[in-house]
Amino acid sequence: MDLTPSDDQIAFQTAAADWCRDHMPLEQARSRPADLWDQLEAMGLPRITAPEANDGLALDHATEALVFAELGRFLAPVSLLASAVANRWFDEPFDGKVALALTAEEPGPMRVLDPVDSAAVLMLLPGSVRVFDIPDSFTNQITGQRHVTRHQPTIDLSTMQSRQEWTTTAVWTEGDVRPPLHLQLLAAAFAVGCADAARDMAADYSRLRQQFERPIGWFQALKHICSDMAVRCAVARSQLYYAACALDAGDADAAFHIVAAKRIADQAALENGRANIQVHGGIGMTDEAAPHLCLKRAHLLQFIAPADAAVLLAA
Repeated sequence: MDLTPSDDQIAFQTAAADWCRDHMPLEQARSRPADLWDQLEAMGLPRITAPEANDGLALDHATEALVFAELGRFLAPVSLLASAVANRWFDEPFDGKVALALTAEEPGPMRVLDPVDSAAVLMLLPGSVRVFDIPDSFTNQITGQRHVTRHQPTIDLSTMQSRQEWTTTAVWTEGDVRPPLHLQLLAAAFAVGCADAARDMAADYSRLRQQFERPIGWFQALKHICSDMAVRCAVARSQLYYAACALDAGDADAAFHIVAAKRIADQAALENGRANIQVHGGIGMTDEAAPHLCLKRAHLLQFIAPADAAVLLAA
């Protein structure tokens, strides 16, 4: 299996990174432009692996993983994960954004991430993914009370959430393990990008901030922290690439490699987020500084398609 990105893949990756840097800087994660989703759609980012019949680019998962890692570096909307999976695996194209629901059991309400202006919501369930309508209001199936959907921030202040009752109009994939694996792979790519962002932020600050008339990166203790961050990113990215190629190749052990990628990427994002705040010192804990954005996104990603320990231990 050749894990070296092709020239075309590198071109897609570079174009995505350049576009994100110009239109979606990490520092503005809490105040995105109102037309951001329209711009993402125009770039084709929610439809990288979708078939051409659904207005997709019909590219492979390896290319998509490279691009989504760059999107994750800029804390892109989590609805991109759900939209990419929905557009890839369902026959009818989805008109607009698809929100992402954290796994829940009926009859309790779903916790929906990034619901604003969404046309539908996707949820990962054992062995399938399901897509539901996302009404503006719902009736609680237990109490019979009517509720209006309200949007509130999550721990990641760039991501809003709401509660929604299950609807009877769901469509789903069943008997195909690839859609759940696809969602987990993209969530791992987001985590890899988040770890990269924390590493770069810490390295840049260690070159800029001076103490005792030297950049703090000159001191060995800071070098070790930044080096460990770089190693975590390299390991997580390598596993992500292998997992994406395994899914494209239809390998029998693709599920194991994707779960491993999610586990390693989540750990890298979380540990790098903490280390980034440590490198920044006191300013790293303040709301006006950016380091906390990476750490909070890393915490949120832990709940999206989490790694199943049983799959890792059974291998």
